Amino acid sequence: MDKKSFGKKIKNLRALHSLTQETLAEFIDMDMRQVARIEAGGSFPSLPSILKLCEVFKITPNDLLDFQNNQNTSTFQLKSDINDILSLAKEEQLVLIKKLILAVL
Repeated sequence: MDKKSFGKKIKNLRALHSLTQETLAEFIDMDMRQVARIEAGGSFPSLPSILKLCEVFKITPNDLLDFQNNQNTSTFQLKSDINDILSLAKEEQLVLIKKLILAVL
């Protein structure tokens, strides 16, 4: 597992949970600059920090660290992809998307 992929996963998880880097840093007892370095792929967190991240994101360490499962798209990856797409939408498009999602559910 490379640092860049891990960092992107942390960044996407943080966005999915509507957390700022500062808030995430507080939750896991880490400096905000270190969270930024992790998300940028510049460093990797310690094992205790990984466990805290799992608690915050309500996932297992395997969910966080498993990048080998390329055959099946995980729920996390789907949510991450959707979040990335939604970040490009304009407000009126988001309203329509919300209605479509509610109609499907």
